[in-house]
Amino acid sequence: MSDILNLRTRLLFCLCAALVIGACARDSTIAVPEMARFTLQHDGLEREYFVFLPSAYDGEQQYPVVFFLHGYGGSATGTEAEVTNGLTRYAEEYGYVAVFPQGTWFMSEGAPGERWEVTSWNHISDAFDRGPEGPICKPDADVFPCPPECGNCGQCGWASCNDDAGFLKKLAAHIGREYAVNERRTYISGFSNGAMMAHRMACEASELFAAAALVGGRVEPGFECTPAVPLPLLQINGGEDEIVPFDGRVSASGYFYSSTATTAAFWNFGAECASDTQTWMSPTIEEQVVSCTIACGGSKRESIDCVWPDGDHRWPGTRGVRGSNGYCVTDLQAASMPEQTICVEPDYRQDVWGSRLLFEFFDKHRGEEK
Repeated sequence: MSDILNLRTRLLFCLCAALVIGACARDSTIAVPEMARFTLQHDGLEREYFVFLPSAYDGEQQYPVVFFLHGYGGSATGTEAEVTNGLTRYAEEYGYVAVFPQGTWFMSEGAPGERWEVTSWNHISDAFDRGPEGPICKPDADVFPCPPECGNCGQCGWASCNDDAGFLKKLAAHIGREYAVNERRTYISGFSNGAMMAHRMACEASELFAAAALVGGRVEPGFECTPAVPLPLLQINGGEDEIVPFDGRVSASGYFYSSTATTAAFWNFGAECASDTQTWMSPTIEEQVVSCTIACGGSKRESIDCVWPDGDHRWPGTRGVRGSNGYCVTDLQAASMPEQTICVEPDYRQDVWGSRLLFEFFDKHRGEEK
């Protein structure tokens, strides 16, 4: 229980500033407990992760837990601070333990004299130029730095080749032992490359999760999948996203990604309800310009597909001036990623509808006995 002892010590300094929840939370000054940093050995590597405990956490009652995966080039703390503008604010409001794992990274030379920390997740099991349905990028696609553990990535390879699936499974088991969490209410989500990894995990380890949410990311054609245990799915994407286009068109850098419609079809493969899509609405987005459809509504395999027409490759509901991929770290992670810039502090006064929609979706799907 060492994680709990360290983290609860940090929380003692924050409990007096608990979040005001409900309607007041949308326009009040909000103080949120801090995250804490931990490491876990896996496959010969020291892997880093961060844990947030809501101020009400007492170690007795079981809390739902969400795993959130950062995007390509981003960091665990940068995603929380800049990509989502404070996702822990909603974990505090809704009463969730939140876990932010860090993908592996390496230093790469960019422009002359420029070095940057390249982070990624192994979301398609070391596939490089081709997948089950052919090439996964155009012959003239942009070439991204190849992670050293991969060897030769060819034209299309850019994601890690480390055992990220094994790390995340091990981490989920570790969190279950260390914290008072409800294993029936374990969720996974991510942004961009993190969403791609969340997609893979929800299929390969569907028995671990109650629902999955993918924001701004899907796997390449041929890697779509169907969870062995039916799971609800939420997808949220920007209509003007050219990095990972929602409709399956080639990306601005020359890469192919599955459309949200195809992703949903594979998710519900074989179900009669998969092709019966209907318009869907939530109170959270009633005043937003967002278009959503639902298939298999009310079932274990409910699939919601939301498109934010004016959104690009950034977290839904955040302002365009903020970082979209979390190319930064907070002070908590600065020692382990020293060449990253320090993040802008989250503005908790801003209500981010994408984050609220995420937790409302999770709250609706509470899992069943495993």
